[in-house]
Order: sequence, then C-alpha cells, then structure tokens
Amino acid sequence: MSSTTATARYRAALFQKSTRKNEDFERFLCDGEEAAILDATRGKYIPLTYFVTPNPTTATATATTTAATTTAAPARRSSTRNAHGLADKMPYESFRLINLQQRGNHAHSLVIFKSRAITTNPEQIAIFECNGQYTQSEIRVIHTDPTDETGTAYDVTQKYFSPISPKICLNYGNDTYNPGYCGMFGIIAMTFFRGVRPPTTASGEEEESSSSSSSWVKEWTQLLKYMRQEIPDEPESHGCQGISLAARVQEIIAAHPSTATGHQNAEQEILREIKQRG
Repeated sequence: MSSTTATARYRAALFQKSTRKNEDFERFLCDGEEAAILDATRGKYIPLTYFVTPNPTTATATATTTAATTTAAPARRSSTRNAHGLADKMPYESFRLINLQQRGNHAHSLVIFKSRAITTNPEQIAIFECNGQYTQSEIRVIHTDPTDETGTAYDVTQKYFSPISPKICLNYGNDTYNPGYCGMFGIIAMTFFRGVRPPTTASGEEEESSSSSSSWVKEWTQLLKYMRQEIPDEPESHGCQGISLAARVQEIIAAHPSTATGHQNAEQEILREIKQRG
C-alpha cells in the first residue's frame, strides 16, 4: 500500500471515529451553546429573517440584486409574528454555529459572525460557508423587499456571505481525502475568531470596538487565500491546502481528551497551526 493511500484511509477512519469528540470540541468553542438548527429539507432558499431582522436600508439595497427563482421563494415564507433573526440578540464580536439540516438526512455546518468589522451589509453579519459564495453553496439567502408590490424574493446571498466565505469552494476532494470536513472548516473559522477578536461587546459600546475589530477580517481573508491554494504535486482529487489544514485540525482534536484542559490545549495548538499557515 502506498503512503498516499495509507494517509487517505487513515483520514477517513479517524474522522469516522471522532464524531463525538468533534461535537464536544464545537460545544467548547461555542461556550457550551448548542448549534442553531436550520431546516433546509424543503429547499435551499432561506429567508434573511432567519439570520437577522433586516435593517430598513436593506430593503432599498435589494433593488439592485438578482431575483431568486419565483417558485422557490414562496415555499419558505412563514408567519413573522414574534419572530426574530438568529443574530438579533448576538453581541458584536461574537459568532453562532449553525447545523444545516438537508434532505436525505444530510447535514452541513455554517457559522454566523456579528462584528463591527463586517461592512458588506447594514446588519454587520456574515455567514461562513466553506462551499463558497456562488454555485456550490448549500443555501441561498433571499429577502423580500416590503416596498416591492410584486413581492419578489431577491437573492442577497453575496451581501451576507461576504467577506467571510471564500468566493469559490474550499470543501472539495474525493471521499478518502475529504471524508466530510465542512465541520472542520467551521472549527477553523471559530478558533481563528476566538484567537483574534476584540472583547465581546454590548450594542452600546460602539466607539471602543469599532477600531479594535477592524483587522481580523483582513487576516481571515489572507487565510482563505492560503486555504484555496492547490497542494503542490498533488492531483485535484486530494483537495486544496484547506483540506490539508482541516485534516491536521482533525488530528489535533482526536489527540486531546474531551476535558476542559484538553479542549483548551487543542484550541491553542490549532491556533498555532492556523497562524503558521496564514
């Protein structure tokens, strides 16, 4: 058996037996908070209101976006009575893990960030989707402009994926080299943010946080560029540098016990790996 084949089989086996450890580590990164559940079993078009209550200026901005398919949008409409978006009560400089439930009992990981450094939309949120902003993304974010009498649902995905999601997919490679690393990419994003963010702030503490939070997006963008690079002398089926980093993160999590100290040590080791590569 070649060393390449052995490496691939090792990755798949380690990933399969590490499910519980991965979940425990995610919970640690989220300070014990369970992942939010997003039901996408009926389709990939998700109303913006699931993520955040739109700022009034968002309605005007939708006029320049591309309309989503008219058959998909109505199926996602529901009563907004007493509803609020996931990010509405999130403090600035924080994140929330999202467990995306799909048809066929499939799941996918997303992470929503709220930060003063995010300026691509008025609500200052961004969704991390390792499958990219465009055709391979597992969801599309839609918004119905209340001033539009036609009730058209507009695709506003790019405004709410930028600048945190890669433009094109990181999460590729065959099943042996990439046994399902979307969760690992989410862990990379959350660990990075915990390592560089300014202190979590309440909405009123605006002046102090706006200046100190501005650099992390630039650093994250550099890491995204690194992760999207091809692996030298390896075929595309082996994935990109991000897949190699995800595999290393999985090894680190698996090597540490699921205890408070073990999680803290794993986080620091993952952060060192990220900084070395970014």
